[in-house]
Amino acid sequence: MKSIRLLLVATSMLLSSAVFAEGGSDRAIERMQQLRDKAEAVLMRAEKAEPGQRHVHMKEHMTMLQDLMGQLHQDHPKAGMSKEDHLAWMEKHDKMVDDVLDQMVREHKLMMADKECHP
Repeated sequence: MKSIRLLLVATSMLLSSAVFAEGGSDRAIERMQQLRDKAEAVLMRAEKAEPGQRHVHMKEHMTMLQDLMGQLHQDHPKAGMSKEDHLAWMEKHDKMVDDVLDQMVREHKLMMADKECHP
């Protein structure tokens, strides 16, 4: 629970700082999309796993999300981008943050379901 709160705080800081950022590249976004997809696959394994084995996948997923959030926080739009390119970059970045938050929510629901089954 504390890890999820930490990730949510990091996400809000990321969103606020990204608006004022400079630098970055499309390759970085593509790399982060691949990491996001890998994290999604691990989360799906956790959702399909037996309740007693979920924690292994969930721990791996949480680590992947922390790494991804760190990279999202470091990524910035290129300096000198046109207004249109900057908005397109922000849309991609925001979508990725939304996807990561969605994965966090799904993992949290899975953790709560396990807690209800195993007091």
